[in-house]
Parts: sequence; structure tokens; C-alpha cells
Amino acid sequence: MRNLTLGDRGREVADVQKRLRAQGFVLGKEGVDGFYGPNTRGAVCAFQQRRDLLVDGEVGDNTWRELVETGYELGDRLLYLREPQFRGDDVLALQVKLNLLGFNAGPERGVHDEGVERAVLDFQRNAGLEADGIVGPTMLAKLEALRKAESGREGKKIPDRYGGYVEARALTGQIVAVDAGHGGSDPGVVAMEGLVEKDLTLALALRLEELLRAEGCLVVMTRTGDHDVPLYERTETVMAADADFMISLHANGNESPEAHGAACYYFQRSHYFSERGRRMAEHIGARCDAAGARFLGSFGRNYGILREPRAVGVLVEPLFLTSPADARRATRPDFVDRVAEAICAGLGDYVARVPLPSQRTGVVAGSTS
Repeated sequence: MRNLTLGDRGREVADVQKRLRAQGFVLGKEGVDGFYGPNTRGAVCAFQQRRDLLVDGEVGDNTWRELVETGYELGDRLLYLREPQFRGDDVLALQVKLNLLGFNAGPERGVHDEGVERAVLDFQRNAGLEADGIVGPTMLAKLEALRKAESGREGKKIPDRYGGYVEARALTGQIVAVDAGHGGSDPGVVAMEGLVEKDLTLALALRLEELLRAEGCLVVMTRTGDHDVPLYERTETVMAADADFMISLHANGNESPEAHGAACYYFQRSHYFSERGRRMAEHIGARCDAAGARFLGSFGRNYGILREPRAVGVLVEPLFLTSPADARRATRPDFVDRVAEAICAGLGDYVARVPLPSQRTGVVAGSTS
């Protein structure tokens, strides 16, 4: 669907409004009238905040998909492995229950993939049910009966068995997907100095590709030129490559020109977060900090580019283009090289398990807390 924003009208807007109202969000006196007014924008922002999305008040691909998925509760429909895969809050609830009982349903993404099917079959065999992979009333009743023994553990993160690290100890042979944010008709943030986010991210991506290839990595790019690539086409590229790691490159923006520095994001929704993504974000952030970009921290977000692929993924924003100081830094001849080298080195540190500055000195590098 097309992006919806303030001032838009039509059936698509009415559909969004109906879904928001069903979730208990207030639309004001206008209600479901097909007009994207301030009340609808406010409800969208509240929904985005609840779902750990980018709070921009617009309904793009990521927000729309979340609106659809939040409408499913466990038991509303039969679940099983198929193409396209089932996705929604019902699948997420199923994963949470299975994981609590010790059946590994994989990262709690709300996608009924092969990992979820294996957990379902394992549960069915252990529970004495027909192992057909279909999640229906019989299995749900058994699941609920067994789940009562685990009461009190809901809403708690099950620790990663590897402590957030991967088995590989070197970059050689690893498949790395590099995603240059925006492109084509979508410029992203535009600085007063004339810098455009889509151009900066592409320059960073191309340089990062060179550095990773020099380390022996197999690199997959979601775009190599100035053209539009839809969000979920990007995620499909990463998944089709069976990437081990994914790095998405963006630039930050803020109403205040005082906001500046670098930030990294990893997948998180509700109580679940990617421990591997968070650790990788911290390593890359530490290298960015050492390269002169004040590291603001690593943050969990439910961004589609982080959620969809099974690769260990981070989204890196090395600067605020709305900051005059950061924008000036971005015009320096060595900026792209320094940032790309920092990201590559950070990924290498993560794989090699190099101790973070906080582990060496007891102080979090670049932390504002």
C-alpha cells in the first residue's frame, strides 16, 4: 500500500482507523471518517510507540504490517507451515509459550517458519498428540494445561545459550548483507548543508563492502545505486542470501540541532530482544566512539529490516544530519572511510569476542547514562 500521512483521504485511511480503534486507540470525535487528521496521526504515533516502531506518525510498510499482525490472537486460526508464512501476534504468542516450556521455537519474531514447525512437532510428540504440525484447538488446550506449571515466567526473556555471541571467531567466509538506507525517490534526511541521507548511506555501504571483502567476507548489497528498494524487498534479499550478519546504514535526524552522535539499533519487541544483535551493536558503537562519533548507546527497536531476517542484524546511524557539527564532520574527505572502518572493525571485534571498553575499564564507552 502507499504511505499514508497527514492530510490523506480514502478507504485505506479508513481501514487504518478501524484497526487502530479495534486496538483501543482514540480517534477523536471524527472516528472512522477516512481522513488522516491530527487525531489519527496521534493514534498512529501511540501505536508505533507501543510496538517499538519508528514514531513518525506515518503508515508505511512496517507500521501497516504491524497493524495487520496485531489483529490476530492465538486460536483465531489454524497455524501450520506454509508459503507465504503465517505471521502475527498469534504466532508470537505460540512461540512464547513453546519457548517457556523448553521447546525451541526460535527468535520471537511472530513468523511461523521452519523453527516454529520443529518446535510444534516436538511438542506434539512429547504431549502424545498426532505430530501433524497443525496448531489447532486440541494442541492449544494441551499447551495451556502444561503452561500453567510455568506461570510467573511470562514476559521474561529466556537467556541466549551462547551469551549473545556466535560460534564463528573470524570474518573470513561469513556472509554479510549491507543495506544502504533510502534511495531513489526517498531521500531520507536532508541537511541544511545539502547532504542527503540516501547518498551518504550508499557511499558508506560501498566502502564497507570493499572492507568486508578484504576480510574474506561474502557481501550482499540491498542496493548499489540510487534507486527505490521497498523495505520488504530488502529483507527478502538478506534472507535469500542466508546472511550470517546484516548491517543497515542510516543517518539520524531531530528537530533540535543540538542532537548529535552515533546510535545502533537491534531487534526488540515487548520482552524479547536479540542478545546477539545487542552485543554486535555495542561492539560497533564502541568503534564509532573511538573514531570520534560520540556513541549514544544501543537501543532495541521493532524495525522490519531487523525483525525479518534471521541474520544477526544491526541498524547503524553514525550521525545526525540535522546537527551542524555532525554535518560538517560528514563533509570531511576521510569521513566515509573512518565510519566504514569503524563498522567493519566493530563487526570483527564482535565475532572475535574482543572485550568492550566497559569490560576493560568498568566505564561504558560513550554512554550518556
